Amino acid sequence: MNPRTPALLVMHSDLAAALMRAAEKVYGAVEDVEVLSNEGLSREEMEQAIARRFETWRDGGLVLTDFWGGSCHICGVAAARGHGDVVVVTGLNLPMLLDYLHNRDEYGPLALADRLMRKGRDSVRLHHGQPS
Repeated sequence: MNPRTPALLVMHSDLAAALMRAAEKVYGAVEDVEVLSNEGLSREEMEQAIARRFETWRDGGLVLTDFWGGSCHICGVAAARGHGDVVVVTGLNLPMLLDYLHNRDEYGPLALADRLMRKGRDSVRLHHGQPS
């Protein structure tokens, strides 16, 4: 059995906290997941804040960001540089976060990141109802 894979949600404004609140409504109380907003932080400050969060991760973990190319993603990648056991996954949505919570004790960082990417792709669907 793998040790629990830790995660840090790094997102714009209060999106990370809002996603965690929504996840808790579905999943129940959540421990050991941190959130970080970019609000009021320079890129350098955000990169340092991200790096501080994963200093205690023994076997790596996941930095989960809102969208590719944004400051949260860029700073997550920069902070993780040189830490091969820290994986940045971007485009986080609620189904991905719930999948993380359900599987963080079963998979290591890289396998879990791969699983979350598949879950994210699978969760985007189109439903076009029949006209009345």
